[in-house]
Amino acid sequence: MVKDIDISLYLVTDSSLVPKGKTLAQVVEEAIEGGVTFVQLREKDCETREFIEKAFEIKNVCQKHNVPFVINDRIDVALAVDADGIHLGQKDMSIEMAKKILGPNKIIGITAETNEQAIEAAKAGADYIGSLAIYPTPTKDMGENFKGLGKEGLVDLLDTLYEYDMKVVAIGGINATNLDEIVDYCNKNIKKGKNLDGVAIVSAIIAAPDSKKASAELASMMAKIEKVNTETLNAATPDYEIVKKVGEALYRIKENSPLIHTLTNFVVMNDTANGTIEIGGSPCMAHAVGEVEEFATIAGCVVINVGSLSPEFNDSFYLAGRAAERAGTPVVFDPVAAGATHYRLATCKSLLSSFKVTVLKGNAGEISAIAGFGGAVSKGVDSTGTVEKPYELVSKLATKLNTCVCMTGAVDYISDGKKTISLHNGDKMLENITGSGCTVGNLVGCFAAIEKDPVIAAAGGVLSMSIAAELAMKQPIVRGPRTFFAALHDELYLLTAEKFQKYAKIHVESWE
Repeated sequence: MVKDIDISLYLVTDSSLVPKGKTLAQVVEEAIEGGVTFVQLREKDCETREFIEKAFEIKNVCQKHNVPFVINDRIDVALAVDADGIHLGQKDMSIEMAKKILGPNKIIGITAETNEQAIEAAKAGADYIGSLAIYPTPTKDMGENFKGLGKEGLVDLLDTLYEYDMKVVAIGGINATNLDEIVDYCNKNIKKGKNLDGVAIVSAIIAAPDSKKASAELASMMAKIEKVNTETLNAATPDYEIVKKVGEALYRIKENSPLIHTLTNFVVMNDTANGTIEIGGSPCMAHAVGEVEEFATIAGCVVINVGSLSPEFNDSFYLAGRAAERAGTPVVFDPVAAGATHYRLATCKSLLSSFKVTVLKGNAGEISAIAGFGGAVSKGVDSTGTVEKPYELVSKLATKLNTCVCMTGAVDYISDGKKTISLHNGDKMLENITGSGCTVGNLVGCFAAIEKDPVIAAAGGVLSMSIAAELAMKQPIVRGPRTFFAALHDELYLLTAEKFQKYAKIHVESWE
């Protein structure tokens, strides 16, 4: 069984639905960029040679984005192109036979038309099952009297499978007009703690004029699925709610691509711009005094990073911050190396008193210097030592400045004075590359652009970098800092709500 697969937004292809002027490969790539996490090549009318040619083409797209790719029905094609697996129907070969042919490391999915078939598939070791069609759909003829499994039948299927370690994807007539309703119904009505793992979409993505936008919209709906178990069912805890909201926000970022006006230092400018793009935002790295005010009024968020100080840069910081406050644009402020010199500390404190800051993000040395509480100190842009009672430090400073304080480190602490959380993800390899902290500022900015609660926005940005670092270190290509850097940015691009739900380690210190 291949357990670590994300089927939250499962694309099933149909070349006959591809809009004029596009190729199937183009549509699939756009869909993945929008949030598709799994692809099944289903081409009912293809002869074998054409099917194999399409399979190689789609496989290349999926491999480029690290998205699993399976073949519908045709195990000969799956073998020919070395696909990630196969999706079987009830009239195809058995799961056991497919495993023997493909080997133990390939994904096996199967359509289950009844609860009994689903249980049999689970016992046989299927990685996932596709449900009977939820609603009638023209992409699959089930007869004129077919009414569909419906929301009620889907919940009954989920409850039937609660004790089996197998994923369930719903399919059939699902689109942007009914997915929210399906998700809401499942969240409210599952009784035994197993919720839906994904939805399979055909025409709502393949036939859409903008498949990336269509995928992002559907992915944002799927992010609302509550990954409940018998202990948390109908009693979601604050940490659970945080992860849920972060996942929802991620897909809103990808859907809306907010403009992030960034005034940052020369060392990391390219990296922070790329990180912004990878998470789904649109970077603007404008510093000129003559234009920062205008950009601040049209941006989704302004990120001010004081790493490069100069009289002109300082003026730009003031102008952008004040313009953002007048326009109601959130501001993320990064007091880089605030404790390293008296000039830096005075500049940071002056800026903090000149305009409203939504999130103040810094390491222990920087936050400690701003707070004046002592503890860790800055060594250049790095921080040495530890802060006593970090929970109290961020909470008191947040109350004093009337903002959200995000202090990064081995454990990250976030507080708005009333709500305080700690985050426990990340990897020490982050200490061996330049600019990861500065990039976190931009990631927080992306979340702040579309999420009103600054604690959730800060958590989203920090978790994005920390979880991406953990996943990057699992990649076999990583041999040191440079290969880690490449893998890290790939993992930022590949983040999904399900990865937040699976990997986030959050402790709620207080929640008023």
